[in-house]
Amino acid sequence: MVFSNVVLSQDLTLHITSKNDTENNFLKQISFTKTHPSEKSIKKEIQLISEHLKKNGYFLNSLDSIVKKQHNHTYYYSLGKRINTAAIKFNNKLEFISTDKLSTHIATIIKKLDKEGKSFSTVKLKNIEIKNDTLFTELNIKQSKKRKIDKVIITGYEDFSKAFLKHYLKINRTSTFNKEKLISFSRKLKSLNFINEIKPPEVLFLKDSTFLYLYLKKRKNNSFDGLVNFASKENGGVLFNGYLDLKLNNIFNSGEQFKLFWNNIAEESQEFNISTTLPYIFNSVITPQLSFKLYKQDSAFINSKLKTSLNYNLNEKTTIGLTYDSENSENLIKSNINNIKSFNASFWGIQFNYSIIKNDLFNNSKFNLTIKTSFGNRKSENKNSKQIKITSNISYLFEINQRNYFYASNSTGHINSDLFLDNELFRIGGANSIKGFNEQSIFTSFYTYFNFEYRFLLSNSSYIHTITDFGKIKNTSLIFNNLLGFGAGYLTTLNNSTINISYVLGKTTNSSIKLNNSKIIVKWTLLF
Repeated sequence: MVFSNVVLSQDLTLHITSKNDTENNFLKQISFTKTHPSEKSIKKEIQLISEHLKKNGYFLNSLDSIVKKQHNHTYYYSLGKRINTAAIKFNNKLEFISTDKLSTHIATIIKKLDKEGKSFSTVKLKNIEIKNDTLFTELNIKQSKKRKIDKVIITGYEDFSKAFLKHYLKINRTSTFNKEKLISFSRKLKSLNFINEIKPPEVLFLKDSTFLYLYLKKRKNNSFDGLVNFASKENGGVLFNGYLDLKLNNIFNSGEQFKLFWNNIAEESQEFNISTTLPYIFNSVITPQLSFKLYKQDSAFINSKLKTSLNYNLNEKTTIGLTYDSENSENLIKSNINNIKSFNASFWGIQFNYSIIKNDLFNNSKFNLTIKTSFGNRKSENKNSKQIKITSNISYLFEINQRNYFYASNSTGHINSDLFLDNELFRIGGANSIKGFNEQSIFTSFYTYFNFEYRFLLSNSSYIHTITDFGKIKNTSLIFNNLLGFGAGYLTTLNNSTINISYVLGKTTNSSIKLNNSKIIVKWTLLF
């Protein structure tokens, strides 16, 4: 037969009170930990309560008595007279402040020293005494040696761009180290869509040097989506139909982007677009963007457009840039029917972007604002027309709770000109603008449309959503028309792919809703 002694322990309960009713009312407002595993834990809590009382002006607080009954420990306080003013002496100068701001005042000094790179500095009060309801004390500051970031060690992704270290994180040989920068580094790294932060940055302090450790992992953020089919032309030959959308990110470890898009809808329209972004080119602060686009509308006209911009990042969220756009259009009909003419146009402009990246599984942005204004000339048949083009886009993803989201966006474009040509107008409609209409089937000199989606997460990798798009356009006859698209969709990520299925209906002011005009959009994107 085996006997064992079992000791059952029970938590101790802490109570604080005062024999003075006014003091007791104040003590009742203090939030503290009441349940403790041991008396040692209670004593630590009592020290914290005493410090809290001092921060509120009760510098003369003391313990009158302690009553212990079984597992209940009651501490009786005497708060003493409340001191509301503190006189702080530093550098032979006396400064009077409210005692409830004393801790904030000390914290501000510590924060300032840390910002200067003196992270190990200490700030204390000494020679404390109370005279005539005023706390007199001296400020004792011991400044530590100024620290600089001597070396950056990247673990997990050693090929991370040195240009991003220098211009994006702003780390160089003269960079001062402070705790705020550690938080800033982590925040900035999380805003990059081509890396993942494995864990927050860490610092190794040696006697005469400071090493910064960044823990990164290269993120696969390339995508491919395409569909090609073949058909026979009426007059013989082969007709290619379909589309191709290729996006490459950071394949050369410099944060660069490369996009290629091709779309062909029978003999109605053809589009080819290629663009690239080269961050901090030649290790400078400038990020150039370049794109070239070809667009052919059946046998009516063909447009070629070159867009360039030189961008400068003010911070991880804000970018400004200078732009130059050049566009040529050729009238294939060789007549003035349908208000189509050959023209050349060039525009100089400025653009602004502010973006907050969410960086979730669905590659969402929490907030995005882009504005571009261009000034230029269009030359057609020896006639020059001065023009102004303005485009803007703003979007926000509202997080209602962990499963419910609401997405809202607005896009607006306007051309100011004394005469409009059909082949220079904006082209909207389709999955990337107003759903329920054919791709780029709406020609307009002015548009503004809203996209609203309510999203319900089925899991961490899928959600269902509503579709509500509506807007207003102005045609070349200066007549406004309303557009409406609505429906529902489903998006999911499976292994290395994303599937997006939508069912939408569209209508205009002069048309009714017809089910036979509904559209089912299926998009399967391969991620690699």
